[in-house]
Amino acid sequence: MSFLNWPIEQQDFNRKSWRHRKYVATDLLKHFQRAFPSVTYNLLWSSPTINAQAWISGVAKNVTIYGGLARHPGLTRSGLALAIAHETGHHLGGCPLDPEIRWMTWQGQADYWAARTGIPRVFGSRAFNMTLRGARQVLELHRYLSTLMDGDEPDLSDECRYHIFLAGASNAEIPSCAKIEFRKCFNRDYPET
Repeated sequence: MSFLNWPIEQQDFNRKSWRHRKYVATDLLKHFQRAFPSVTYNLLWSSPTINAQAWISGVAKNVTIYGGLARHPGLTRSGLALAIAHETGHHLGGCPLDPEIRWMTWQGQADYWAARTGIPRVFGSRAFNMTLRGARQVLELHRYLSTLMDGDEPDLSDECRYHIFLAGASNAEIPSCAKIEFRKCFNRDYPET
C-alpha cells in the first residue's frame, strides 16, 4: 500500500511488455487530450500505484494516471480507456456532484458519463464494444482492489458500476442501483435531470 492507502503493483514486467503498455497509455492520453482540451492529462509512469485521479489546481482540470494502473495485467486498452474516461467524467460529467468534494462529479455519474459521452467522443463507432470490454475489466479490477482497501468502502458496488457502464453505453437512463447507492452514501435523493 502507498502512503494514501492506495494499492501498489506486485508484478514485474519484461522490457517489451513495459514499452508496449507505456505506448498504449501515452497514446490513449493523446486521444483524450484532443477530445477534451479543457483537461490536462498526466501519466506518472514510474509510480507503482494502481489508481487514477481527477484533481484541480486553481481552475485547471487535471487527470493523472499512475503507472501501476496502466501496467495492471487485468486491463487492456479498453479498460484503461474507460478508467481515463471515468476520471474525465469527474470534471465534465455534471450533476450530481459529490456532496463531500463539491467541484467533482459523483462516482456513479462519472461512470455513466464515461460510457455515454467520454468513450463515444474518443472512439466513435467502436465505443460500444470498447465500453463493454472495459466495463468487464474495470469490474474485475474493482473487485480485486476492494479486497486490498482494508475496510475503505467504495461508494458503489461492483455490480452497480457495471450496470451504470452498460446503461451509459446503451444510452439508457442511469440505473436505479446508482440512485439507491447515492441515497445510502449521502442520505439524499439522486437529483432529477
